[in-house]
Amino acid sequence: MPISTILRKKRADEALNKVKVKAGTVNKALNKLILLFLFVILPLQGAIIAIRLEYIVVPQLILAFLEAILTIMVSYTIATVFLKLTIYLVPERFGGAGSQEEKILLSKAYVAFIYALSTLVVFWQLGIDTRDIAIFLGLIATGFAFALRDIIFSYFAWFILLTKKPFKIGDYIEVGDEEGMVKHIGLFYVVVDPTPSTYEDFHKIPNKVFLERAITNHGKGKFKLAFDFYIKDIPAYLDEKVESIREKARSAGYGDARFHLDSDKDGLKLTTEYKATFESKEKARHHLICIIMKEMGILTPEAAKVHEPRKLRYSL
Repeated sequence: MPISTILRKKRADEALNKVKVKAGTVNKALNKLILLFLFVILPLQGAIIAIRLEYIVVPQLILAFLEAILTIMVSYTIATVFLKLTIYLVPERFGGAGSQEEKILLSKAYVAFIYALSTLVVFWQLGIDTRDIAIFLGLIATGFAFALRDIIFSYFAWFILLTKKPFKIGDYIEVGDEEGMVKHIGLFYVVVDPTPSTYEDFHKIPNKVFLERAITNHGKGKFKLAFDFYIKDIPAYLDEKVESIREKARSAGYGDARFHLDSDKDGLKLTTEYKATFESKEKARHHLICIIMKEMGILTPEAAKVHEPRKLRYSL
């Protein structure tokens, strides 16, 4: 079978699996809405009809209350059904418009628009005047602004993160004391995983933190790292040993590593600059330290502990 045929079949199978997953999600949601209609909306409609035909006698205020509840439930149920059937069309319709973060923003804006439209329909069905709606919405907005300041601020920060895009899902970032791969950009938190190979140690960073602190985005590829290796006992032929370290590092696959001698108040040090991905940075640093220790003649664990790098600096 030709390779092109195999690839087409594979893409077709993947597309079919995506459709099945989406269909299963929609079916579950619709089943819940059907139960809501059968056990809540339908009996409520029956009770209202019975009251209007005077089979049941209740005060007019209760009838008005039941009708309002029915109007609200029907409007939002229709909106939910419509969203469940069309929400997947939004990211697909704008599939070429941008990144995954932009598709998330479009989907959220679409959901908010549909529910806002449903709210206006409810107000119209209840006979509320347009000016009263504006006053009501103004009071609600003011109340929410005072009561939910942190939530609104988080939402604002989430909007900024998705539109300005200081980082994307899959990037390796550093903010404050937290660092790791961005797994999810949520409405209130950004999920960052410091060790992507495991799934139990992720961190949730509040969105507002990204507006208050500097963000270092290391991207998805290699980025520049550095550490200082302090030399307590200066060996003979130090220049030759440093050159040997360069050769060993180059042979080990660290051709972009740079080594140079320097000093500060703590003493003489060998500054090592190299590039590595976020996943491999600790392994690369450990490998380079082993090369340095071996060439410097430091082989005992006690000496290795004394000469543990005291500083770890990141730079782009």
